[in-house]
Amino acid sequence: MMQRSLWGAVYALAIFWICNGRPWSPYLLALPLLGVAWEFLQMERLSAPQKLAGVSYALLAGWSTYSLINTWGETAGFILFSIFLLIWISDSMAYVGGRLLGRTPFAPSLSPKKTWEGAISGGLFTLLLGAAYLVQMDGPISSFTEPATWPRYAWLLPLVITLTAPVGDLVGSKFKRLADIKDSGIFLPGHGGFLDRFDSFLLSVIVVALLQSLILVA
Repeated sequence: MMQRSLWGAVYALAIFWICNGRPWSPYLLALPLLGVAWEFLQMERLSAPQKLAGVSYALLAGWSTYSLINTWGETAGFILFSIFLLIWISDSMAYVGGRLLGRTPFAPSLSPKKTWEGAISGGLFTLLLGAAYLVQMDGPISSFTEPATWPRYAWLLPLVITLTAPVGDLVGSKFKRLADIKDSGIFLPGHGGFLDRFDSFLLSVIVVALLQSLILVA
């Protein structure tokens, strides 16, 4: 548990720096996404079409990340880190909610430990904490107690991540189930491989990039 917590903190700090460290550093996200593609190729039990689907999925996430960086410039790091932060809130609160309240299986064939109660808990906290964070980052223009002052992305981005994060996790679980493996690799001690860490991000960044003209506006 201590090892998992320590490496989890290292991972979070690395993502924070990649997204916010330098104007060029968000491009470094290409490396773990290529790592995801490589892991798909290394899954021996996947058929050729399944490997192609997995690699295409990872490359589409890479293209989506590039699109956000290219379109939003200096703001892109904030957008990308917000996506990661919202995913972490969703995952963490779904875990807590599932442990405390979980009764009804969410997707028993893909992820037996996930429950509807956990998913709902994760979604509610993602919406509330995500909106509070994004409104605060908007500065004095917006007030959390006055929703009419919120920029659109303050509620729409958390809503999108609430929907895509758990589905992206299940997509990753589906590929691993097809490959008959528990973890996709050993990228991060105690956390598994690149796919294990980026499964929710893959789908989330694709959807955000496709809908960016609707989501990422004031």
